[in-house]
Amino acid sequence: MEENNENKNNTEEVKEEAKNESKTVSETISETVSEVKEATKNTNSKESVAMAKNFVKNFFTKPYSEMKEIAANHKPFLVIAIIILAVWVVAGLIDGIISVANMYSLGSYYTLEGFMRNSVSSVFTIISSILIPVIIVALLSGIIYLFMKDKKKNFLAVVIAVVVAKLPVVVASIISLLSSVGSEVAKITSAFSGFCGVLSTVLLYFAIKALYKEEDDDKVTIKFIITMAIYYGVALVLSFFRLYI
Repeated sequence: MEENNENKNNTEEVKEEAKNESKTVSETISETVSEVKEATKNTNSKESVAMAKNFVKNFFTKPYSEMKEIAANHKPFLVIAIIILAVWVVAGLIDGIISVANMYSLGSYYTLEGFMRNSVSSVFTIISSILIPVIIVALLSGIIYLFMKDKKKNFLAVVIAVVVAKLPVVVASIISLLSSVGSEVAKITSAFSGFCGVLSTVLLYFAIKALYKEEDDDKVTIKFIITMAIYYGVALVLSFFRLYI
């Protein structure tokens, strides 16, 4: 009897925790959306240009300090992050269109069934090209936020830090559009993309260190490894659905 009551109490506690967690997630999403709307509404073009110039300068001269600044006060960087993510999505869209165009230019479709099958594949390619940058940011931000000690920190601060850390990848995605020019150009863009990937990984490490407010390099490294292990684990699962992040 006592065991049944204990199990019942445990079940109720689990349900209550799940309910509270769901409420927290809902509030976080609502707060994030409201903050984005407010920031875009109150954007001053001159201030944004000056902020962008200062950001670019600091980003290349003192990246870790810039990440700490974003973690401490993310609001001034919101517009910059929106622009970076928008450029990334557009670059992905253009890359998807180029891939589809190349597929149709090289293929021959003798049946209606073959044409329709490839048309569906083409639509999926374009849609996934648009979604992949958003999935990458959402996934990394979610993992980092999940393991943060300071849950009071705004989720948007994590998103902005991740987007900024991915800036080299965004630049590489733009340069990679030139790959269709020829195989020699593709070799150069491939090497450049690899270099940018390394830079982005270092910046993401800085972002995690700043967001976790952890000065112990050993602890930060372990948290970074766990974060990336989870990320690549999810990436493996997504690859079975032809979503390659």
